Amino acid sequence: MPGEDRYPRPAAEAVRSFLMLRLGLRLGLRQKNLRQLLVCPHGHFPMSEKRLEDMKRGEIRWSDRDTGWEMLIPSNAFKNANSSLFGSKPFRLVLSDLHVLYPYLDAYVDRHRGVLLGGADDPGTFFVKIVKTTSRDAAYDQKPSMKLGVSPSSDTGSTIRLPVAVPSKGCYPMDRTTFAMSLPPTS
Repeated sequence: MPGEDRYPRPAAEAVRSFLMLRLGLRLGLRQKNLRQLLVCPHGHFPMSEKRLEDMKRGEIRWSDRDTGWEMLIPSNAFKNANSSLFGSKPFRLVLSDLHVLYPYLDAYVDRHRGVLLGGADDPGTFFVKIVKTTSRDAAYDQKPSMKLGVSPSSDTGSTIRLPVAVPSKGCYPMDRTTFAMSLPPTS
């Protein structure tokens, strides 16, 4: 992982990519739900379930009651909202600090999101893309940019390679390719 002091933007991109991968694999959410996920940092008052329901969006927030990062997504934010899995109840999960997830979440919310925003308006979403001169919107508003957020890394750290099925000229058959990501060093 790039050094945050010397290379703040590459470090912020690496932490964002790491969290996209970790949360995506852990939660199994669709891209849309990850893109629209709002963030509520420590010390801020989270949105009510009713407000999230009206917005059809979820929120990742610090829970003082559970002393952990909590994911709350109303059932109507999901494509399969009427499924018996939800029963008209929101998806609520307190993320475990497995493999030191919390320090990365804290660092991303406290420092790295600001670096990626680069002075642009904060869209309030958890994952933000790099703001460039051609685009002042930091929200992931379309699928291609979300795919670009998790990309192979050329760091000297350890790399995880995941087989990924990619459609070739239609839905079937699927071609196999490899996704690689550099993991941060463990302590």
